[in-house]
Amino acid sequence: MSRREVRRRFLHAATAMFAAAPVGLLWAQRKPACTATNCATDCGPTGAATEGPFYVRNVAVATDINTRGARGKPMRVSGVVLGGADGSTPLAGVKVEIWHCDAGGDYHPNGNGDVSRYRPADINLRGIGTTDAQGRFAFDSIVPANYGSRRRHIHWRFEATGHKAVTTQSYWLNEKGSARDLGDFTDRNAEACRWLEFTTNARGVEEGFFEVKLARA
Repeated sequence: MSRREVRRRFLHAATAMFAAAPVGLLWAQRKPACTATNCATDCGPTGAATEGPFYVRNVAVATDINTRGARGKPMRVSGVVLGGADGSTPLAGVKVEIWHCDAGGDYHPNGNGDVSRYRPADINLRGIGTTDAQGRFAFDSIVPANYGSRRRHIHWRFEATGHKAVTTQSYWLNEKGSARDLGDFTDRNAEACRWLEFTTNARGVEEGFFEVKLARA
């Protein structure tokens, strides 16, 4: 099965269940299983990218990371983490960190270090999740803006027992090759699986799917 077909079936099932379930329910309650057979692609281990100057450690566990209600187009980004000896076994219990800017290009906070340095009201559009038994994860947020010379992106960090941790970034496939993309010299050689194809569902939520592969330690 092609990568495009895997993604289409995943998002079709997610959209159908979304209509009957509120945002923030556990991924396992609303997503179909993703097995090594129907999720594996030829991307190889997920490549690393800079964490940037706005990584904050030890933020709260959350699936809906827009905890302060920032304005913007709603977004759901979901995915699966694969690894093991064959590189295509779904990994349970992976720590998944996500952070990105708001619709105006600002991070909350506009700084780094440990979360204890900041007031709770300063923290938004950041969260930590854990993959379920089928290696799946999902976060609800808003679409980040472009800012400066950077292409639109989401920051990630993945940690799993027996595997190499990776800090990386994902991008919007429909913006690949644009003037902004070509002018952004950060992470110029991102592999195909880090260019996510986002589509807007019937409820106006922009949805994308991220397949992550971790290398053995």
